[in-house]
Amino acid sequence: MVDYNDLEFNDLNYQSYLKIDELLDLQHEVSDPPHHDEMFFIVIHQAAELWFKSLLHEADWLVGAFRSGSVSRALKVLRRITAIMDLQAQQIGLLATLTPVEFAGFRDLLRPASGFQSAQFRQIEYAFGIREPFFLKFFEHLPEVVKRLETTRRQPSIYDEAVRAMHRFGYAVPEPLLNRDVSQNWALNEDLVNIIREIYDDPAENYHWVLLFESMLDFDEKVAKWRNHHILMVSRTIGTVAGTGGSSGVSFLQSRAGLRFFPELWAVRNLLGGSY
Repeated sequence: MVDYNDLEFNDLNYQSYLKIDELLDLQHEVSDPPHHDEMFFIVIHQAAELWFKSLLHEADWLVGAFRSGSVSRALKVLRRITAIMDLQAQQIGLLATLTPVEFAGFRDLLRPASGFQSAQFRQIEYAFGIREPFFLKFFEHLPEVVKRLETTRRQPSIYDEAVRAMHRFGYAVPEPLLNRDVSQNWALNEDLVNIIREIYDDPAENYHWVLLFESMLDFDEKVAKWRNHHILMVSRTIGTVAGTGGSSGVSFLQSRAGLRFFPELWAVRNLLGGSY
């Protein structure tokens, strides 16, 4: 049995390694006197940003996996980022424990701050292929953020990397997709839909790609669930009033509910579902 009195503790320990003191000193209410529920609100959003940071970290590995042609490595990374988005969808639901009156107790003090100003979430959208320069104007006062987002927007998206990996594996990916302007949003390509259908139709030869496509859809589905949970949470706590940052609130979120990172993987369902 270990005698803990004999252990020597140096500067590196749980507290110092994770910088717990600094971490726990980052939650500061703006309400005065502090509203009881504001701490809860801050912790949820700070935790979400930490998970966004982790997801972006993993996204870099996902790009590397596609570029190296390692489907198994891509599957591993997709499993992790899907689990992160699953947690995010559950976590944002915690805000529904705020009644409208409780949230109103400090909400007006947040103006003009708003969740749609999350630079990391915009970078996630950019990294996976939803690339709308419209959002850059919200970060004009943060030139480093604009630079980071612009750099991401002008690099191939994760979907671009997946499609290029298909090309390197010998699939007849249409040339325009390989040479497209990657700074623009992805536009659904029917030829790619048919290629993906052929892969699904011959799983004995291509099952690792089928698994990859399904894992990509798992992630896309979790992001869609996160968006929908967000809509429900906002509807429940503030109704249809405008957001604190000037957005239209629920209607703005609803306008983005149908966004998908991998449209061909969804479109191919229309062909597969009716063919057997």
